[in-house]
Amino acid sequence: MKSFFHILLIALLVVSISISLLANVKSSGFYIPDSIAEVTLRYRVVNNLIVLPVTINQNIEVNLVLDTGCRNLVLFGRRFQKLFPLLQQSRVQFSGLGNGNPVQGKVSLDNHVSIDAVIGTKIPVVIVPDLNLFGTFNQIHGVIGYDVFQKFEVEINPVARTITFRSASTATMPQQFTAIPIRIVDSRPILNCEMVFTKNNTHLCDLMIDTGSALGLLLKTTAIEKFDTQAIQPLGRGFNGYLYGIHTSTEKLLIKDLSFYDISTGIIQSPWHNYASLGMDVLKDYAIVLNYLKGYAGFKKVS
Repeated sequence: MKSFFHILLIALLVVSISISLLANVKSSGFYIPDSIAEVTLRYRVVNNLIVLPVTINQNIEVNLVLDTGCRNLVLFGRRFQKLFPLLQQSRVQFSGLGNGNPVQGKVSLDNHVSIDAVIGTKIPVVIVPDLNLFGTFNQIHGVIGYDVFQKFEVEINPVARTITFRSASTATMPQQFTAIPIRIVDSRPILNCEMVFTKNNTHLCDLMIDTGSALGLLLKTTAIEKFDTQAIQPLGRGFNGYLYGIHTSTEKLLIKDLSFYDISTGIIQSPWHNYASLGMDVLKDYAIVLNYLKGYAGFKKVS
């Protein structure tokens, strides 16, 4: 069984009321120029995670983890406070996994963002000045997620380490991909699944496709007592500190016409949730297509 002790990056949830400022930016968003049908670029991989080269406001070069669990573009580091005009009276608060305190930041509006030929105008950026869990990695500055997924069909090829952006409204599922219906809940891609721990222990739940997690499979459950609670141990680190739970293996994961076998799995107690997330330790072996607008994902085995 593969080691489960990866850094965990998962599910940024913005809970501060002041985040409504981000939703009120008019005429903002990402686009591809009309003269270009699609944009393909290479990405870097760090601990299974997809790291994109991004330019903000023409001269700020950053590397961002592509995270389907993140709503907004977030930068970590005190130096960024000096590079962006911040709304001093506004604060946002992030609640992710882990036992520590929530992460707080400030908002900068009306930023120009480019990912190769993909252009974003009036993009809000959240600046978190505190030291962050990216500090141990070379040149990773933050995360980006829903801002790009809402406008494009995104195709990720982990063998070639390429990512392709094309118009979501005109795209069709590429050939040889297995199509799975998804729904977007709180900006995250969710599908139905069945987790088979043993023949007599199965679990039906919602499953999030989580490109921001370096793990395999994580189950949040309100009934952790059904599992071996004597085996609770550190599983990794989230945005709010270290995460503790049960480390086990899922015999089989069933998603419509797809089956995944012998998956390294973490199980944590949660009073509010009862769902799972599938991270890059599994997804790295599949080419993936995500189209939020048309409500589908595609999977193709590549290794």
